[in-house]
Formats: sequence, C-alpha cells, structure tokens
Amino acid sequence: MAMHIEDDYIEKAERLLLPEGCHFDDERKAFINRFDSGDLLAVPGSGKTTALRAKLFCMAQNLPLNDERGILAISHTNVAVDELKSKLQSHCPQLFEYPNFVGTIQDFVDTFLALPYYVQKYGHKVEIIDADWYDQVCVRMMSSPNPIPTYLSRKLQYAKDFRKIRLGYNEVGRLILKYGLKGDEVVIEPEPKWEREKTSKQKVEQMMDFLYKMKESIMEYGVLHFDDCYFLADTYIRQYPQIVEILRKRFAYVFVDEAQDMQQHQLDLIDRCFSCDSVVLQRIGDPNQSIFDGFNIENSWECRNPSYINNSLRLTSEIASIVDHLVLDRGDNGCGGARFVVNGVNRLAVPIRPYLVLYTWDTKDKLKEKFIEIIHRHNLNAIPEAKKYGFHIVGWNAEKSNNKDFRRLEDVFPEYNRKLIRPNSVSNTLSELIQQEKCYKNFAESRNGVLDAFVTVLRKSGQRAADGKLYNKSKVLTLVSEKEESVSQKFQEELLEGTKILSAGKWSDAYNVLKSLLVKWLHDFCGIEPNDNVKAFLENNFVKRIDERTIEADTSDEEPITIGTVHSVKGMTHCATMYVETSYNNKYESGYMIEEKTTGRKPNKVTTIISPFFKQDLDVSGKNAAMAKRMLYVGFSRSTHLLCFASDQSLWNEERLRKMQEAGWVVETIV
Repeated sequence: MAMHIEDDYIEKAERLLLPEGCHFDDERKAFINRFDSGDLLAVPGSGKTTALRAKLFCMAQNLPLNDERGILAISHTNVAVDELKSKLQSHCPQLFEYPNFVGTIQDFVDTFLALPYYVQKYGHKVEIIDADWYDQVCVRMMSSPNPIPTYLSRKLQYAKDFRKIRLGYNEVGRLILKYGLKGDEVVIEPEPKWEREKTSKQKVEQMMDFLYKMKESIMEYGVLHFDDCYFLADTYIRQYPQIVEILRKRFAYVFVDEAQDMQQHQLDLIDRCFSCDSVVLQRIGDPNQSIFDGFNIENSWECRNPSYINNSLRLTSEIASIVDHLVLDRGDNGCGGARFVVNGVNRLAVPIRPYLVLYTWDTKDKLKEKFIEIIHRHNLNAIPEAKKYGFHIVGWNAEKSNNKDFRRLEDVFPEYNRKLIRPNSVSNTLSELIQQEKCYKNFAESRNGVLDAFVTVLRKSGQRAADGKLYNKSKVLTLVSEKEESVSQKFQEELLEGTKILSAGKWSDAYNVLKSLLVKWLHDFCGIEPNDNVKAFLENNFVKRIDERTIEADTSDEEPITIGTVHSVKGMTHCATMYVETSYNNKYESGYMIEEKTTGRKPNKVTTIISPFFKQDLDVSGKNAAMAKRMLYVGFSRSTHLLCFASDQSLWNEERLRKMQEAGWVVETIV
C-alpha cells in the first residue's frame, strides 16, 4: 500500500511552504517518504507540522488512490486545522474532498460516529453540542422542587459536581455513570437514617434511577456535552462493530497531529478504528509538550515505532541549550544515552543571550517596559520576524490571586484577562461574544456573530422554534421570513447595520447597537421583554476584553505586546518571549526547578545547587514539578531571537545568580 513520493513533489512543497531558498533536510524528507505505521517525535520549532503539510501536499498529487480510499488528517484544535487548510486548500483541493477528511478529533468523532448514531437512536438531529448549555440544562433539572434532585444537588454538588456526571461502560461492558470520562463510578452512599429505616437499597436505587433518567432526557432533548459524543461513539462501535470496518475501507492513511495533546479516550478511539494492518496510522508530536491532558507525569501518548527530528529550526543554540535541560522524558537511544535532544540550529548574525529579569511587587508595573527596552537594545523591533511573530509575555497560572507573595499573571498585569471566546462555546455575555478576532474585517463571520447573539437571547428566554426544538441561525431566519414583509425587511436592514459595525472591530459601538437591537427583536418576534437570564447576558455596560490575541498593531510608540498563558501560545512562534513566573500551589517554577542539597557538617558542609536553568539535568518528582518543567519547556521554546525569564528578586541569592551568569544568562534587576 506504500505510496511513492516524487522528488518533484517535494520541491514544489518546499517552494510552497518554506522560505525562499530553504529545503527539507534528510530527517524531514525521511518522514515525508515514510509509509508504515509509527510515530514522529519532534522537538519544538522543528517544523514537524510543516513537514506534515508537505507530506499531505505530496500525497495529494497521487489522489485519487487506486483502491478509491482516502486520507484522514486530524489535529487537536480548530486553529491547527484552519492553518492546515489555509496553506493547502487552494493548492490541492482534492485533499479536502470525499473520500478524504481533514478536521479536529471532535469533528471526526461527531461526523462519523456520534451524530449518525444519535440520529439513528433518537430519530432527530442534535440541537447543540456545548458544555455551557449542557450545564445550564443540568442545573435547571436538578433545581426542580422534587425531593430526589434536591437531595442529590446538595449531596453531589460539593463533592463530585453533578454536572460532571457522564454515561460510560465499566470493564465488563455494563452501562454506568461516571464523574467525567475518566473518573470514578458514581456511588450514592446510604444515609444513616436510611440504614435505620432499612430503606437504603430502595433509596439508592431511586437516586441512581433519577440520575440515569436525567442524563437520558438531556441527551434526548438534543443538548450534548462534548464528552457525550465519545460515549455515543463508543456505544455505536459496541452495538455496530461493522462501522470500524467501514471506516478502515474508507481511509488508507491516518495522520494525527499534536498527538501529545490528545486525551487517552481520544487516542484509544483512534486505535480502535485504525490500529490495524490495512491502515497506515502515523501520530506526530512532542510528548514533552503534553500540557493539556491534566497534570500527569506520564503521557497518555505511548510512542510506537518512533522516528525523530531533533533539530529545532526556530531556536538558537543559546535558547536550545536551556530548553534541552527541560526535557521531561528523553527516551533511550539503545546505548544508554538520551534519544530526545533539542538542538538549536537557528543562527543569528549577532547571538543574543537569554535574560533573567528580576522584579519586586513594587516594580512589577515596569516589567513590560523592561521587555520593550531589551527588544530595542537588540533592534528586534526592526526585523521581519517582529511583524511576523510578534512579542509575547506568557505565564503558567493566570487567575488573579490577590496575593503579592504568590502572584499570578493577572496580579502582575491587571490589564490582562484570560477569559477567551472558546471554539463552539456559548459566550457568557454579549461583550464576550462580539469581541472575536474572526469577526474583524470579515462580513460573513460578523453576520453570523449577530445572529448567534439573537439565538443566544432566544434560548436564554426559554423560547422554542415552531417545531419545538431550540433555535439556531436557520430557524431564526425562518422565524423572520414568516413575519409580514415590512417587519422582515426592517430586520434585514438592522442586521446589516449591526454586521457592518461589528466587522469594523468597533467593539464598544457594536455592543451598544446590538444590545438595543436584541431587545427590540425579542419584542418584535416574540412579544416579550428580557428575563433575568437575558439581562445577565446583555450586561449593564460593555466590558473590554484584553486577551491572548491582538487584532491590529498598537498605534502608540511602544511595541505591541501580547499577554497570554502558556497554553494559549503552544504551537506558536514568537520573535521574543518573556516568561513570567507564576505561583502554582504557593510555589513558583523556580521553586520546583532549583534543587539545593547540603552534605556534611561544619566546617565541611557543602551545598550543591542543580537546575535546568544552569544547563543541568534535574530529575523531578511529583506531578506539580513535572508540570512546571513542561510549562517552562513549552514557554521557553517559542522564541526565534530573545528569551527573557521574569522572576521575583527575593527568590535569587548570590549563589543562584552566579550560577545563572555562568550558564550564560544576562541578569538585570528592575529598580
């Protein structure tokens, strides 16, 4: 089944995907030409995703395949999929047509398994797949004046939140309720009163029966949590195992990008479908960048038949020499040495050493200014990478602590707000909904945004469409079309007005206009006024959101700086990065990464200090230390030119600072 890639195809891919004059090296060409099942492990900035794009481009030149099967390419996030499409869709449209499929893991599960099974079981389509809507429906059902939900709501809410209850199967295939897809089975402990009355069995059965019926009724209602889709997919395969064979006959090649970000149930599902001799399954990623699947030392992704890319095209040797010592799992080269090594091959005309920037609670307001000063010192504001990749400040823990001793990103940068509009998520407020980068200078997305706002208002009002189902955009337009022509025409004019101002990126003005229109439309089409839920969504005033994404360059004299979490910048490239230490469990990253050991007694007492910051390997124990190491690994490996590490001055004594300087750091203190 192996495919042959012509050298000419690779040359075309180089011209399409690489900077002028650049070529794929032997490691990347080997991956492009590899057509057996196995994993590609690659260091940050190695261009592994670019290599995958090149591979897909080359494979697309051989489509359609002789056996009429296709290619399946899936990734973890919509952003990654959109990037792949933007690079390839116009150059090889056949890759995005039947029988091929390009999308997220959620897209794959929904399209081929969960939604077809749902329609088959319930006889109608799903209304919405969204965690927020699911929570709202769940809370409403548990708030009914019935003694059983009243008891359960009180009993479960603070221990194992009832909103986290999912359907699943135990080891022998029996249907059970679990706390999350990976959590424990739901168990209702009998009350002492029930024991005395000898009604425990009956009471527990009543409670469990209610929870099962609640889950089933919400699902039949058409509101799904994303987790529910995996339960439906699992059930589909259990009841109709032939679906797996159908998928294998459709897809000959399966590629999973950013595999380290997949959760265990996602990886297991992919294996159930495609881990076989008739399908080539390749997973691409970096296990050391696994920061999404909970705080676990062990990765969900156990590598199989791996190949490696160790050279980082992004990182300089100055930065890579630090990042390399933050590798959590090096692997074994078969000779007792490390298999996973980060080599920085980005050569600057004038090398730039990393910076340790020390500050205090009183000088934290000068951090951004210091970052800009260092950027200008090296003339980075004048190079092409500045405009292409930008300057970023990142931190692990964002949520405000209001504690100057254990501060987080929002404590250091009060203007920053980590609340983002999540893909496929219902916004909590109108302000959140409209402040989306995708709406800026995009008429179609802005129009969808206005309609989404009206849909949200209708749903929060408890309104249902004529068929008794929840409103969506198409049902809103049907509602409008059924009104008399003058009302329908006026709506279209007002929709156009709101769309224009939203697409201009004038968020505050758009908020005021849309808030007024939404109240008017609610009255015009439903004859009602906003209830408390709608009022909470509309808010009293516009709330500006400053988050990980910037829309246009700052017009001031300062360089535009984007502030965000480490999670938000994963996979991104920066021209310059400032990593700001934040507190997790009342301990900063340096607290987890600097180990001091004292041996002997006076006068022969010796203190040894070991840290990755000093370019030394440190074996960490405990999940917090492991996650700190991973966060630093991801955050430190974004930059092409400059890395700054901002830390509280009180954490560094003379010996630690001496070690940093010996390891090549420039130490600067903000005064």
